[in-house]
Amino acid sequence: MIITRFSLTSIVPPIATWIGSNADLLRLRWLITLVLTGFWSQLAQAEAMITLTDGSMLRATIKEIRSGEVTVSTSFANNLTIASHLISDIDVDHEAQETSVLLLDDGRRVEASPLLVSSGALALTTGEVIKLAQIDVLNPEPWEMGQGYAWEGLASAAFTVNRGNSDKDQLDLAVNTEFDSTRDRITLRANVEQDTAIVSVQTDVDGETRTVQSREPAADNWRVVAKYDYYLEDWTTHYLGINASVEADKFANINLRSYLGPYYGRKLFDGGWGKLDAELGLVRVETDFLNAEDTDYLGANWNFTGESKALGGGSRVYLTHVGIVKLSDDNSLLLNTTLGFGFPFLFGLDAAAEFKVDYDGAAAVGKESVDQSYNLRVGYSW
Repeated sequence: MIITRFSLTSIVPPIATWIGSNADLLRLRWLITLVLTGFWSQLAQAEAMITLTDGSMLRATIKEIRSGEVTVSTSFANNLTIASHLISDIDVDHEAQETSVLLLDDGRRVEASPLLVSSGALALTTGEVIKLAQIDVLNPEPWEMGQGYAWEGLASAAFTVNRGNSDKDQLDLAVNTEFDSTRDRITLRANVEQDTAIVSVQTDVDGETRTVQSREPAADNWRVVAKYDYYLEDWTTHYLGINASVEADKFANINLRSYLGPYYGRKLFDGGWGKLDAELGLVRVETDFLNAEDTDYLGANWNFTGESKALGGGSRVYLTHVGIVKLSDDNSLLLNTTLGFGFPFLFGLDAAAEFKVDYDGAAAVGKESVDQSYNLRVGYSW
């Protein structure tokens, strides 16, 4: 699933400016940002002659340089990725030799004009010579330079209407969104499920047997999860965070369940093939049951969140797992796991086959501990 990232340069820092007397200045900043972003994106797609270290040559359009890899488009491949250390020379067409903004792997922002590579090295406008492999991002977006947030998300629905031998309506809505910057990250996930079934009951009225149909709820639950991560300055793959969740499930006898607590997280993997985050912390869990004694305890919490695009074709495999265990009683175990396969659908929409399983080791009396579902979702990503 290909996700387009938007730079929200007006989030957080410029709000105070907007309220004050500098509204016109902020609008001008927005305009300049949009113009530069469009200019840089055109520059990143410059025609070039590329020579590899083995002597082979190809003419291609440079689409992106990111994390030690150069992505190009050729007459035989739309997205061809080449490791930077395998490239000897890049000779950009003269009409495209404009100033390029480079974000280096040491965090510095520099410029090169023109972007010409010789023997795996290029000269900056300051006269410094760097290796091509030192470029982390070519023409980075504003959020990658510490200005605002990148916003991505997915809104999807699974809706089923069955008539015939089985009369049942199912509606499942979900929204996942994330605001990411070089400093912190905000994640929101929400879903609601409302299923109904048409139940037929035979009754005896005046000596006649009649069938009476009624619509009865078959599933009624919702869940909202909010997380905030703050990246550690000297340990960029590590972060501290806090998460909160509120949910209800009528058929699991849960009127309201919530938890809140801090955690330590680490980006285990974050590359072109995929990413995986792991988190470990503590939470306070409170459950208000409809017809059972309420519970309140301190638990250990772990989370795994990841996705991979290794299969190609715009598809992705994604995983979300949340686990909580009561510190004083290992029978009180909560597990929420979602595993899915997403792929491009029709009319710019995305589809996903999804498997969800929830386990409640301290379920109310008479209720199942395991709840699982299979869904085919259709949604829109941004």
